[in-house]
Amino acid sequence: MERLWKWLLPILVLAEIILVRGGVLTVGQAVLAIVLIEGALALIAARQAVVAVRRFRAGRCDGLDPWTAAEDAFAVVFPRPVARFLVLEPRVWVCLVRWATRRYRPGPDDLPYHGRTVLGTFLVIVTLTTPVEILLFEVLIPWAWLRWVVLVLAIYALIWMFGLYASLVVLPHRLEPEGLLLRYGVLNHAFIPYASIARVEEARRTTPGGREGLRVVPDPEPAAYLGMGGRTDGTIALREPVQFWTLTGPSRPVRIVHVAVNDPARLVAALQARTAAAPSIVEGATSAWRRAAGRRRCGAAAPRRAGAPYSPAMSGAGWMFWFRLNRLVGS
Repeated sequence: MERLWKWLLPILVLAEIILVRGGVLTVGQAVLAIVLIEGALALIAARQAVVAVRRFRAGRCDGLDPWTAAEDAFAVVFPRPVARFLVLEPRVWVCLVRWATRRYRPGPDDLPYHGRTVLGTFLVIVTLTTPVEILLFEVLIPWAWLRWVVLVLAIYALIWMFGLYASLVVLPHRLEPEGLLLRYGVLNHAFIPYASIARVEEARRTTPGGREGLRVVPDPEPAAYLGMGGRTDGTIALREPVQFWTLTGPSRPVRIVHVAVNDPARLVAALQARTAAAPSIVEGATSAWRRAAGRRRCGAAAPRRAGAPYSPAMSGAGWMFWFRLNRLVGS
């Protein structure tokens, strides 16, 4: 049913374009059809907006971070890859502002990993060559409008690259209360519960192809390389497979994770201490921690009835609006 709601909006827009541009109907019929289609579009958009807000609030109450909850909310209206890109863009700008204004300071549970990245050197080269490229475009491209388009795209690409580098700085690996959060800026992340860690060791390896970022290899055993500068510094063996979040969807499940970090000895010591501390308490901590986070964030709300919006205190007018909207859109 959710998939049907997602497709109704573009189908109605396409039908409206065909009716108006194709001259299929008379003027009066076309006006009536447009009014009906526009009304249907308004109802569908209102329904999707309500469901998206409910999904976002549900995610926050379940302990999800705002960005993941926003992605789930956008996924109500758009396909999941599109929802990821919609969340990725503002997140890059937020990271850039935090980095440029120096509002980020590593905490005691943060594990930076950007020290060996080649992206910093690449940014220096691109910053020096971009003005030359823009000058060449001005000379070689005869159309003024195209020169403006190329100029805007070049500046935007440069800013976006700075934002990606900033995300490597302000989004380090983190020791959460219930597990290890591994990240490669805004592009990749994975959560590993402490109970799933079988072994951790300091071991330097070369990434496949000497490339940076996330690489998942199937042979001889599914393994993930989260490298910096073509190398990794530590290896984590898992009891249960985990998947990395990527722009195109979850990665292949892996049981071995090779990770780059500025201080591998600290990573190994911290994980060994946490995995050996209280495994019986660590097991199942993710769901318990998220439930506790949800209660702290949402308050002690009464149980919701099925299909009701996620709001701990809704007025009578709000309930009436919700009831009428459900009657209209059939949700």
